[in-house]
Amino acid sequence: MRRDQGERASRAGFTLIELLVVIAIIGVLVALIMPAVQAARESANRAKCQNNLKQLGLAAQEYHDAFSFFPAGWYCDPNTDGNCVVANTGTSNGVVQVAYPYMWNGLIGLFTKMEQVNLYNELNFMVPGGAAAPDNLTAVRRTVDGFVCPSNRKANTVATTDQSFNNVKLGPSDYRGNMASGIDATNTSAAYPGNCFYDNGITYWNSQVSMADITDGTSMTGLIGESLVGTWAEGSNCCVRTDQTRSINKPINVNGTNYFTYWMSKHPGMVNFAKCDGSVSAISNSVNKQVFVKFMTRNGGETISSDELK
Repeated sequence: MRRDQGERASRAGFTLIELLVVIAIIGVLVALIMPAVQAARESANRAKCQNNLKQLGLAAQEYHDAFSFFPAGWYCDPNTDGNCVVANTGTSNGVVQVAYPYMWNGLIGLFTKMEQVNLYNELNFMVPGGAAAPDNLTAVRRTVDGFVCPSNRKANTVATTDQSFNNVKLGPSDYRGNMASGIDATNTSAAYPGNCFYDNGITYWNSQVSMADITDGTSMTGLIGESLVGTWAEGSNCCVRTDQTRSINKPINVNGTNYFTYWMSKHPGMVNFAKCDGSVSAISNSVNKQVFVKFMTRNGGETISSDELK
């Protein structure tokens, strides 16, 4: 009788092989479930990112209602700063317009339309922006949730692009304005190669583009899109210049160095954009580059359809 009870007790446990089989089964199930969990998480992140751009687009609409034009790409007074415009007779329009880190990013103009009035009031626009002025150093370090895409998973602050302040980190921005489309091939400047910024976009140097100026149609013209590296305070992080030689979600390579300042995202195969009518669209990596260039010009006389932008 006692022997039978002992035998039954010994059979109640699991053998090592049985435990290994159970662990293996659990591992397989986790491997099967994780892609679905990650896909669900990315779907939620993408929706949050699109909502961020929707809010930025609506804020831009309200800004336009208040001032009759969209915010500029970056601000610089040529009467007080000789770096606003660099003369270059080798370009078709006669000048090279350069945005430096200490110049103010025009997207700050949207703060008053997106519940960031307190932060806007902290900024002293009478002194340089970015990390260049101690007066603003506390304010420009703040993170604005509406400027951060959750898929990017970056830290609360990112390093300034101003080489004079390598140890300073500023509030990040994963979004930039549509500056222009095209590169001036006649630019032979050694100091600023390929930096002739056309003004055929929406947000550029001291720009004041109105709805009436967007003759290609506000629903078919890009306003703000995703870019992985940037800060909301620095003028040099304000905008993107689109060109057929560049590809969505690929860095710009200059002399062997990659710059992650083009239209880029952490969303697989696409980048989100807010358009000038306030709507938001996802554009695929495989979009026709000629069509994409047309999407970034406000008055090129081109005709494109929503199907072409997919």
